[in-house]
Amino acid sequence: MATGKALDGKPYAGNPHVRFDEGEVAPAATPRRGSLLYKQFTYLSTILLAAAVIADPADPQISNVRLGQNSLSRRVTVRYDLDEAAVVTMDVLTNGVSIGGANIQAVTGDCFKKVAAGNNHVVEWNPWLSWPDHKFGAGVVSVRMTAWALDNTPDYMAVDITATGGADTQTYYPAADFVPGGVTNGLYKTTKLLMRKIMAKGVEWTMGSAKTEVGRNSTREETHQVTLSNNYYIGVYEVTQAQWGEVATNSTASAYFAAERTMRPMEKVCYNEIRLKCNSSAAATADEIANYSWPKNPNPSSFLGLLRSKTGLDFDLPSEAQWEFAARGGYGSGYWNNGTAILDSTEDENLKSLGRYLGNNPGGGTEDSSLAPSAGGTAIVGSFAPSDWGLYDMHGNVWEWCLDWCENDISEINGKTNIDPVSPAKPLSDANVTGSNRVARGGAWNGKAQHSRPAGRNPVSPTYRGAFNGFRVVCQGGLQ
Repeated sequence: MATGKALDGKPYAGNPHVRFDEGEVAPAATPRRGSLLYKQFTYLSTILLAAAVIADPADPQISNVRLGQNSLSRRVTVRYDLDEAAVVTMDVLTNGVSIGGANIQAVTGDCFKKVAAGNNHVVEWNPWLSWPDHKFGAGVVSVRMTAWALDNTPDYMAVDITATGGADTQTYYPAADFVPGGVTNGLYKTTKLLMRKIMAKGVEWTMGSAKTEVGRNSTREETHQVTLSNNYYIGVYEVTQAQWGEVATNSTASAYFAAERTMRPMEKVCYNEIRLKCNSSAAATADEIANYSWPKNPNPSSFLGLLRSKTGLDFDLPSEAQWEFAARGGYGSGYWNNGTAILDSTEDENLKSLGRYLGNNPGGGTEDSSLAPSAGGTAIVGSFAPSDWGLYDMHGNVWEWCLDWCENDISEINGKTNIDPVSPAKPLSDANVTGSNRVARGGAWNGKAQHSRPAGRNPVSPTYRGAFNGFRVVCQGGLQ
């Protein structure tokens, strides 16, 4: 493993091969993206010139790209052939440099989504809507089409959870600036789930906290080495009340904070109703526990079961290991996920930019359901700075449910309590273990800084429904 920091001292966010205890950065694996095909065009013309193909023969192949532009409407039309199903994305470059994803958003047709094998696929881009007032001469502007293998899809996935959503309707984007409307657009806090790819496969990292970490709970946070089997997508945001209402059959009225509720996190939800049950009644039956506990699929009538049915994707709660790997953002013990140090167990200045906790909550720890987000309680998701991996509110706001049963004292078993949900054949703990509490992670609006640390673990009854507990989802989505 190579020693030292990546450029600017931070691990490469797109593919973090990091051993967290040492802060070392291993050589980053090159993502397999299928074929890249470039075509040049003249802006405000219809003439296409040279083509160049960069491809691995084992990957999906784009060929026979034809490109033109209507001289009156300025609409650019791209046609291409694809030899096997893939996710196809497009970039536009001037003098070899991308014009930026934010300028390539008025796109329709067979692009930024899963595309079946076949010929004469059509993509249309209206640059006047997203990139107005630009004119270039011949050969200055080019378009790049990329085919992504279905086991290595792009960095962002947006999933429609309204009644118009369905299987294979999700869209994909190679970087944050390509996401239509921007990552912070309210669509991704209400009617769509925005997911971020986490490159975790084969990365050995240290889970838990070092003995010197401020606020450490030594019995719950024993360190151990973890290597996850697969990459995965995780929600950019905590699931909001609006998103819960799009999926669940029971009302969001059960959430505690009612003022400006739409984009606040859904809270007062227990583990059981998210995964095991069809309603919010407290205890799961023995049959429900036996039939719907991991590694089995969620109850079809639970929130996760309904979400799976609506989207055709394998949504679930994150395991502790998935959650902590994502929450660290490429940094080791003693750091928040933007690389700043954990300074204090109670009031931490470095945490204030990243999430709502007791030290930067205008209402303090007051439980008042009428408080607006700006006055206290939970904050609208995404109100604070993102992590270096583009995730919001991994620290604070609400505790987030994880799949695992919680062993409160893991020091005697060297910390090995956490599961790899992709591979039941080699769990990091006994897949059949049961207990009295599940694990919640990340801290909440009413908690001290130490509760929001990436290594912090909170044992909570799976029947508990409080104003402090919410969740975010993960999805394999075919990633390997």
